[in-house]
Amino acid sequence: MNRESIRSPLCAVLCGLLLVACGGTEADLALPEEPLGTQQSELCSGLSVTSIVVSGASTYNGEMAASGTWTTAPGANAVRLEYSVGDTVYTTEERVGTTGTWYFSTTGIACGPRNLVVKAWPMVIDSAGNRTTCSAAVTTTTVTVAEDCHWKPYVSFPCGSLGFPSCSAFPSCPSSPSGQVCSPYGTLCIRKAGIGSMLYYCT
Repeated sequence: MNRESIRSPLCAVLCGLLLVACGGTEADLALPEEPLGTQQSELCSGLSVTSIVVSGASTYNGEMAASGTWTTAPGANAVRLEYSVGDTVYTTEERVGTTGTWYFSTTGIACGPRNLVVKAWPMVIDSAGNRTTCSAAVTTTTVTVAEDCHWKPYVSFPCGSLGFPSCSAFPSCPSSPSGQVCSPYGTLCIRKAGIGSMLYYCT
């Protein structure tokens, strides 16, 4: 038999055995990548926002403003904050540190009582700038902020005339309603004035 024909398969077998003995190929040695959820779970273990405080909140002429403080448990070095009025999320932000202050303001808030909701999540920012938000460790605080509604002239019309509703379709306004405090937001009332009447809107 030809020596070269024997040497080739023998070499292939021996080379394969050497690879196995040395631990296999580089691909065989690669460790399976840890799922992101597991990494976050381990990194966030025991982390929390220990307090989220509203120091003050108010609304004036439709502009709401509020401020407060936050503190994280040891291990976290930042916080993610979310601000909502009722069910509407207005903004989010990140603040670095283990404790600090926050501030929120927005316009277009209707009069009457409104719930300001502040949510906070602990974060970890490593030396490379990678940011991890511990989404399962949310802390929430809610405060009710109210601004008085006032009667304002809405529209005048002749009650009961063709195409116009009867005056009895609306509750009567108090005397000299313009500017008086009213509730709830969006209410209509009517003030009779001779053959014409003025609708007032609570806003």
